[in-house]
Amino acid sequence: MLRLSSLPQFKSLLVHGPYHPSAPIHLSLSVPPPHLTLLFSPSRDALLQALQGHPDEWLNTHSGTGTFASMSSRVTVFYPPSPKHLVAVLSLLRVHDVSVPVAPKVTLDRPPTLLVLLEPSAYFFPEKEEHTVSSYLLLITHVLSTAEYLSSRSFDSSPASVVVFDTRLDQLKLPVLRTPPSSAFDERDDPEDVPRPESVLFFAAKYFELSGTFQLRGQADSDLQTSVLALHRTGQGEIQSIRL
Repeated sequence: MLRLSSLPQFKSLLVHGPYHPSAPIHLSLSVPPPHLTLLFSPSRDALLQALQGHPDEWLNTHSGTGTFASMSSRVTVFYPPSPKHLVAVLSLLRVHDVSVPVAPKVTLDRPPTLLVLLEPSAYFFPEKEEHTVSSYLLLITHVLSTAEYLSSRSFDSSPASVVVFDTRLDQLKLPVLRTPPSSAFDERDDPEDVPRPESVLFFAAKYFELSGTFQLRGQADSDLQTSVLALHRTGQGEIQSIRL
C-alpha cells in the first residue's frame, strides 16, 4: 500500500504512467488524524470503474468498518468535470474564518495536509485545437498555489503536499502555441507552420520536486513480482525505490 509515511518529505510529487487505481485512495487515507486530504478527480464514474476493475483486497475487507469510516471522513472528494470547473473549485476553497460567511462545500475546518489530483490529462483527450501545453500546466500551477494559500491560513499546520497521479501523461502531446485562426484570404498553411505537438510530461515534471513511476520487478512468469515506486528528484537520477 502507498502510504504518506513511506515517502520522503516532499512538497510536490508527480506519479505518471500505470499505477493501481487504489494507490491514490491508500495515500489519501494514510494522512494521520486530525489532518485532512482533498482529492480531485475529473469523473466519479471513471474512478469507480477503475477501482471495480482492479479490486483491492484491503479496501474490500475494511471499507465497512468504523476505522475506515473515520479515515474516510477526513478525505473530501471533488469531481470537477472540466478544467474550468477545477480552477473554479480551487479558487473558492477557504479555511473557516468566523468573520467570513460559510460556504459549506468549499469551506474547510482546517488547512489540508495533502491535495491529490487524479488524471488531469483526461481533460485533454481527445486533443483539441484550443488546448496547449500551457492548458495543462495552468491546472498544475493552480493546485500548487492553492496548497500554498491554504497552508498560509494556519500557523500551526505544516505546509500541504501535492500529489498528481496521471496514467496518460506519458502519451499526452499538445502544441506549445495555439494554431492561429485562418481566413478565406490566407494562403494554404505550410505544414512546417503548424505548431508541432510536444510531450507535456517534459514540461510538467519541472514543476514538481519529485516524480515517480510504478514498476513491476521480478521475473515476469513468477508470483514473486513486486510493485515498486521509483522516485526521482527533478534534474537527478533515481533517489529511492519504495516496495509496496
